[in-house]
This record gives sequence, C-alpha cells and structure tokens, in this order.
Amino acid sequence: MSSEIIKAIASKALDGLQVRQAATAQNIANANSVDYQPLRVSFEEQLRLTVSEAGTANPADLAREIGALRPSLQWSADGPEHGVRIDYEIAQASETSARYAMLIGVLNRTLQIEQLAIKGG
Repeated sequence: MSSEIIKAIASKALDGLQVRQAATAQNIANANSVDYQPLRVSFEEQLRLTVSEAGTANPADLAREIGALRPSLQWSADGPEHGVRIDYEIAQASETSARYAMLIGVLNRTLQIEQLAIKGG
C-alpha cells in the first residue's frame, strides 16, 4: 500500500475521530436532559469498504475516493428510554483518544519514511 493511501486513510480516520469526540462531548453534556438520545458516529465501516473494494485502483484515485468520505452522525438506536450512559461515553472518549494517538503515530512514521527516501539515507 502506497504512503499516499496510508496518509489518506489515516487523515480520514482522524476526521471521523474528531467528529466522534464532539458527539461524545455533546452526549456527556446532555446526559441529564430529558428524552435526549445519544449521538453516534459511523465512518469506520464505510472507510474499510472503500479501501477493500478498491482492488488495484490507482493510488491517486483511491486517495481522492477516501478523501470524499464523510463521517455521519446518527441518533442512537437505543431510544430515549435508555438515555446517556456516562460509563459508555467515558469508555468511548478513552478509545477515541487512543485511536487518535495511534493514527498520529502512523502519520508521523509515514512522513519519516518519506523523508528518509528523499534524503537517500
């Protein structure tokens, strides 16, 4: 997989995680609101399908296709009777933070590899 595709995937995943973090913050802020339904973000499966269905696509075309993906916000299917579970939201925030840090590391390593290739060392 080319570094161009890796950067596109990581960048789009970071976009999705940013939206998920905002949704989690809104869910926590509205935890005591009557009939509030938690927000959920969907993007990983869409990203996974786009990459897996690409096959032998041109890396530049695939990177553009990945760049066109948008994370989507949805109201939780649990319904208002379940409300916001703070323990779930805190776990979600922790997982989002860990994924964010991992993706930043992937981007950093990818850029370091490109720098080494450019320098020839």
